[in-house]
Amino acid sequence: MKLKDRVALITGASKGIGRGIAVRYAKEGANVVVASRSLDLLSAVADEIKRDGGHALAYEVDVRSHESIQMVVDQTVNAFGRLDIMVNNAGISMAHPSVDLSPEDWTRAVETDLFGVFYGCQSAARQMMKQAGGCIINITSMYGRVAVPMRAAYCVSKAGANMLTKVLASEWASWKIRVNAIAPGYIRTDLVQGVIDKGMLPVGAIEKRTPLGRIGEVEDVLGAAVYLASDEAAFVTGSVLTVDGGWTSYGYL
Repeated sequence: MKLKDRVALITGASKGIGRGIAVRYAKEGANVVVASRSLDLLSAVADEIKRDGGHALAYEVDVRSHESIQMVVDQTVNAFGRLDIMVNNAGISMAHPSVDLSPEDWTRAVETDLFGVFYGCQSAARQMMKQAGGCIINITSMYGRVAVPMRAAYCVSKAGANMLTKVLASEWASWKIRVNAIAPGYIRTDLVQGVIDKGMLPVGAIEKRTPLGRIGEVEDVLGAAVYLASDEAAFVTGSVLTVDGGWTSYGYL
């Protein structure tokens, strides 16, 4: 029960890593608010948490809208009285040859994967400053550290989110607000598994390139998410914790 009685808001929580974090946080004793654009899927996550004896609410949010994020933060505070943990997980993938990448697709990726993270951080921090402390965790990507062809919008957005994490950690430390990021590698979410099933992701090559020799599972990210949100990470801020099985550290083909 490392997060007992704390209030956590997780965006992009209808599936994948966001859903996993929400369920794990509830098991660790947190009151959980799950948010995304898919209210039906969110309600199923909240119901699962409540069936297991936890406390959860579900709200619809569009992270590209500052007003939408501010609204869900306000709803969280109205329901539970405070906000202790903000997890900015919502994001989209974008793979397209850069020479043909449309302004609309570029804007959609950057607005979701970078602007949305900033809006979530900003709205959460305003509340955390009032209560003299809190924890913000941004879910970025190892692609924010390495260059990958046909991922211009995605890599740039994730790299920006990593730097944003460090800037805000430095700026908000005097309010006892810790800001960190988790940068996952290849994680077997439903989306990734679907790409694998279609033969569009070279699993064998990825596993060979990864020192630990496998694709990551959602469970592999959850321990890091609990740690950064807990008192065990009380002196950790401005860090980007890479959870990739060693992929970005390995320099041999």
